[in-house]
Amino acid sequence: MAILKRDAIKTMLAVTVVTAATVGCKSPQPCCDPNFVSREVSWRTESQHERVEPCREVVPAGVVLEDGLSEDEAVQTALVNNSAFQATLAQFGMAQGDAVQANLIANPQFLVYFPTGSKEGQYTLFAPIESYLLRPTRVKIANREYRRVGEQLVQNGLDLARNVRVAYADFAVASQQASLANEALQIRESIADLTRKRLEEGDISELETISAKVDRLNATAASGVQQNVVAIAEARLASRIGLTNLDTPLVPLPIQSPAMPMLDEATLIAQALACRPDYASAKWAVAAASQRSRLSRWLFLRMDGVLDVRSNPGGRTGGGMRFDIPIFNRNQGGVLRADWEVNAAMHARDAIHDQIVADVRTAVRQMRQASENLRILEQEVAPVLAEALTIAQKGFADGGTDYLLVLQTTTQYLDTRARILDQKAAYSRALAELERAVGCHLEAGGVNVEQILAASEFELEQVVVQEFDES
Repeated sequence: MAILKRDAIKTMLAVTVVTAATVGCKSPQPCCDPNFVSREVSWRTESQHERVEPCREVVPAGVVLEDGLSEDEAVQTALVNNSAFQATLAQFGMAQGDAVQANLIANPQFLVYFPTGSKEGQYTLFAPIESYLLRPTRVKIANREYRRVGEQLVQNGLDLARNVRVAYADFAVASQQASLANEALQIRESIADLTRKRLEEGDISELETISAKVDRLNATAASGVQQNVVAIAEARLASRIGLTNLDTPLVPLPIQSPAMPMLDEATLIAQALACRPDYASAKWAVAAASQRSRLSRWLFLRMDGVLDVRSNPGGRTGGGMRFDIPIFNRNQGGVLRADWEVNAAMHARDAIHDQIVADVRTAVRQMRQASENLRILEQEVAPVLAEALTIAQKGFADGGTDYLLVLQTTTQYLDTRARILDQKAAYSRALAELERAVGCHLEAGGVNVEQILAASEFELEQVVVQEFDES
C-alpha cells in the first residue's frame, strides 16, 4: 500500500512538473529593463540620472556649487535629489512585480481521502488548465503595462527638467534684476549728489532737490524688494532640485542672449510625435487595453485536468477534466467594459497627439516672439538710450539740462535694461517648454525621426487592436 501511494504521488508530481516546464518554455516571458528610465532620461536631458536612498541629499559628481550653478547642473541635481520624482520611479518596480506575477501559473490542487474502514483511499490532482492557456496573454498585458509605465516615468523626468529650467530662469533673472536695482540706486544717488552740489552753488532751489531725494529713496526700497525676490526664487529652485538643507547659497550664472537658430515648426512637430514619451506611453496603453480585451473573452474559462488514484487492491488510476459550462456567464459585461477601455485609450492617445502639436507650436512662437523683442531692445533701443543718458547726465552736471529730462531718460534706460532681462528669461522659459514638448535636448541637434518611428513600429507591430462598434 505504501509503495502504491508513493508511486501515485511520484506520477502526479511528474505530470505537474512536465506540464509546467513545457508551457513555460513555449510562452512569452516578462521583458523588464530596470535601466530603461535612467537611460532614456539621460540622453533626452543630457544629464546623468541615478537613484538615491531616501532621506539623502547628494550633489552629483561634476556639479560644483562654489563656482556658480548652471542650468544643466540644476537639472542633473534635480534628477538625483527631487523626492517627488524619485517616488514615482517606484512605480517601475511595481510594474516589474506585476510582470513577474503574470508569468506565474496557478498552483495545482491536491485532494486526499484517507482510507478508513471499508472506504478506499483517494488521491486526486487538479491542474488548472486555463492558467496555462491564458498565461501568454497575461504576460503580454504585463509587458505592455511595464513599457507604458516606463515611458510615462520618462515623461515625468522631462517635466521635472522643464520645471527646473523655468525655476532657474526665474532665479537667474531675479538675480540680474537685483544687480540692475543696485545699479539704478547708484545712478539715483549720483544724480542726488549732483542736485545737492547745484543747490549749494545756488543754481537750483531746495524744492527741486526733493524729486531727486524721493527717487533715491524709491530706488533703495526697490533694491530691498528685489533682494527678497531673489531669496524667494532661490528657495523655489532649491526645492525643485532637492537641496533644501544645503548651507551653501545658490548662485546662478547670468542668462545669455539666445545663440540657437530658430528651427522649422513642422520638423519639430514630426520630431515630437516620434520622441515624446507620453505619446509612446499612450500607444502602449492602447496595446495593453487591446490585449485585455482579447483576454476578457476567455476569462469565464474554468478547466482543470484531473488525475485520480485509488488505493483499493490492485490500484486504479484514471484521468479526466473538470470544467464550467458557460451557459449563463461568459463574462459579457467584462468584455463590454474591456472594449470601451480600448476606445478610451485610443481617444486618450489622440488627445495627447493634439496636445503635442499645440505645445510645439506655442513654444516655437513664444521663442520667436522673445527672440525678436530681445533683438530690437539690445541692438536698437538700448544703445540709443545709453548714449542719451550719458548726454543728459553730463548736461545736468554742467547746469544746461533740466532734471525732468534726466529723470525721464534714466527711467527709460533702466526700464529697457529690465525688459531685456525679462525677454531673456522669456526665451529661456520658451526653450525649456519646447524641449519638453519635443522630448529631447535641442542644443545637441535633432534626432533621426525615421529610425525612432521604425523602432517604435517594430515593437508594436504584433499588437492587434480590437475593433468594435461604438454605437
